[in-house]
Amino acid sequence: MNTGTDFIDIVAWQKVAESCGKLLSKGQMALVDGRIQNRTYEDQSGQRKWVVEVVARNVLPLEKAHVKDGGAMFSSEEVVDDSELAGDLPF
Repeated sequence: MNTGTDFIDIVAWQKVAESCGKLLSKGQMALVDGRIQNRTYEDQSGQRKWVVEVVARNVLPLEKAHVKDGGAMFSSEEVVDDSELAGDLPF
């Protein structure tokens, strides 16, 4: 039995990202609704790396001690095609 913990990166764009930055703190639990994305890139040494991440559509803070704004879910108003934004990534 594996008792380890897996951490999956969450990617948020536009209003969802702004709200996360204002309302969430490191280590806080949150419910994330979105889509799973697999992508590859080459690191500085030329090795191919695979990344699995969730592109957030809706985020809901879960811990009462941290919940601001009445615990309201913050979400994108529309589905965003973020494929063009990937060119802005530093790798």
